Amino acid sequence: METKKLTAADRKEIFESIKKKSDGTMTIALAAYFIFGIFLSFFYDTYLVAFGVGGLSLAAYFITKAVLPNSNLYQYVLGGVLAVFAAQFIYQMHGLFEMHFFVFVGSTLLITYQNWRLQLPLIILVVVHHASFAYLQYLGNKEIYFTQLDYMDLQTFMFHGALAAVIVAICGYWAYDLEKKTISEYANKTALEGQLKNVTNNIAFAEQISSGNLTVEYNLTDSGDELGKALVKMRENLLAANTKEQQEKFITIGITQVGDVIRNNADSLQNLADDFIRTVVKYMGMNQGGLFLVESEGSEQYLNLTACYAYERKKYLSKRVEVGQGLVGQCFLEKDIIYMTKVPQNYVQITSGLGEATPGCIVIVPVMTSDEIVGVMELASFKPLEKYQIDFLKKVAENIASSIVSSRVTERVKKLLAESQQQTEEMRAQEEEMRQNMEELQATQEEMRRKEVHVRKVLEEEQAKAERTRESRNVLLKLTKDEDVQLGNWDTALEKITSSISKFLGVTRTSIWTYHEDRHSIISEKLYVKAGNKFESGVELFGKDFPRYFKAVLAEENIVAENAHTHPATSEFSEIYLKPLNIESMLDVPIFNQGKILGVICCEHQHEQKKWTDEDADFLRSCADLITVVFKSKQLNSLSKSLSVN
Repeated sequence: METKKLTAADRKEIFESIKKKSDGTMTIALAAYFIFGIFLSFFYDTYLVAFGVGGLSLAAYFITKAVLPNSNLYQYVLGGVLAVFAAQFIYQMHGLFEMHFFVFVGSTLLITYQNWRLQLPLIILVVVHHASFAYLQYLGNKEIYFTQLDYMDLQTFMFHGALAAVIVAICGYWAYDLEKKTISEYANKTALEGQLKNVTNNIAFAEQISSGNLTVEYNLTDSGDELGKALVKMRENLLAANTKEQQEKFITIGITQVGDVIRNNADSLQNLADDFIRTVVKYMGMNQGGLFLVESEGSEQYLNLTACYAYERKKYLSKRVEVGQGLVGQCFLEKDIIYMTKVPQNYVQITSGLGEATPGCIVIVPVMTSDEIVGVMELASFKPLEKYQIDFLKKVAENIASSIVSSRVTERVKKLLAESQQQTEEMRAQEEEMRQNMEELQATQEEMRRKEVHVRKVLEEEQAKAERTRESRNVLLKLTKDEDVQLGNWDTALEKITSSISKFLGVTRTSIWTYHEDRHSIISEKLYVKAGNKFESGVELFGKDFPRYFKAVLAEENIVAENAHTHPATSEFSEIYLKPLNIESMLDVPIFNQGKILGVICCEHQHEQKKWTDEDADFLRSCADLITVVFKSKQLNSLSKSLSVN
């Protein structure tokens, strides 16, 4: 991880705890050094050296630390003190080789400060001490102890010094490496804390966004916070989308309100203009507005202030503006919007109960369709307008323009219609007298003609009914006298009855159904199909599949369905039965036995709808009674057979 350049304050913060811990260690070490020096004094009576040199060394260290507590100078003094103690021990033990190792002990102790520079005063004093003492001993000074040997040649001295330098260099590098690791750990910790802070801030920022607060401020404190940048960008996109949505909603709602005004005032141009300018001024939060419509005076055109609205009070003013006169007239000529934020003094004043003031902006919009301009709308406000508000004004101006054109056309048509009606009334008044005379003459003839037509129609209907009744009576009489019907031959009798019904009523299919004992289903006893002159039977319908039809039949009422696909009782058969067979109309009449419903006669007509008459239903009811007789005869036959068998 890349680390920034550390300031003195940063270094102090990083190494403060290390320094305190090392200071404690060094205090113990120096005390041990001093005590060890006293211990060594017993071997060669070097008490003065132990107390004098050792005491001065301790004094140098602690005095420097006390006088300069905020400085690291005492640490460098410590390096020198450790070197002096090593020299003291060598001297006290008359050059004992083992005492030289205290140089390495001191160098190792200095590593705890993690500052390689502290090795410099140690090694410098050691080099000076060793070189000077070795030289003095080399010159034959017996009181100077550097080594136990009487003589140390240069080669031995060089190896001795090189080894010490290597060890001190290793300790210095060790201190340097620890320092870099400590700084790196601090940088990592700082970075992690910064990231944690960024995450916390990002979470709070995201929660504000999720709660709908899109205007919350967020300052990026870290240029590397990609999540924060993404959240800010997301907030900006959401804010832009929300703003756009609000603007579109503003336009949509406004156009809807204007549309309501147009629909509610389609019959009056003046009411339309008044409601329109009032609605626009209030919805836009403007302070004043006027609607100028083009009028004609001979061959010349001018703009007339048709409606004006200010501070929720209508001002009934009379104002005429010539084409090209002022900003309103210029807007009419150029057919383009005019928007001004620097309004000239005395151009227009917004009046309230407290006085008058010049508006902050003026917007003048041409009221025009795609090919015709019908007027100009002028609005004034203390606040400047946004682009979407101006776009809204353009759209409503187009809407009202079309309505104005339609309203004027409607008024002209009404005027022409009124004139035409007036002329018609005048002509009607002139003709009324002549018509009254003619009506009086024609009244008697017309009344006689109506009575004659009515009598003829009644006679024709009665004759048709009589003929139809006679035919139905003959069919019923023929069926009644039929041997199979009288003997109760069920299948044969039903074939004759169904074919006779089909031929008489002119239907393509006739069937007879009887109820199962549990009333949950009906069974086709006989179906006559005109096409092919054939008979079928055995089909069973269940009430759970066709509940409306069964309900209607059990209600013991006739089902008269000219359109079987839409009739409530038969529409259930449309997809699975009627359409496949091209059946359009149905007439169903219940069959009774001893007051209870036995079954139903069903007439079906294909390919075209058939208009059923009351006579058709009466004929089927008679056939139903005949079927009841056949059914009873069938039961008697079955009973007789049972008795004869017994």
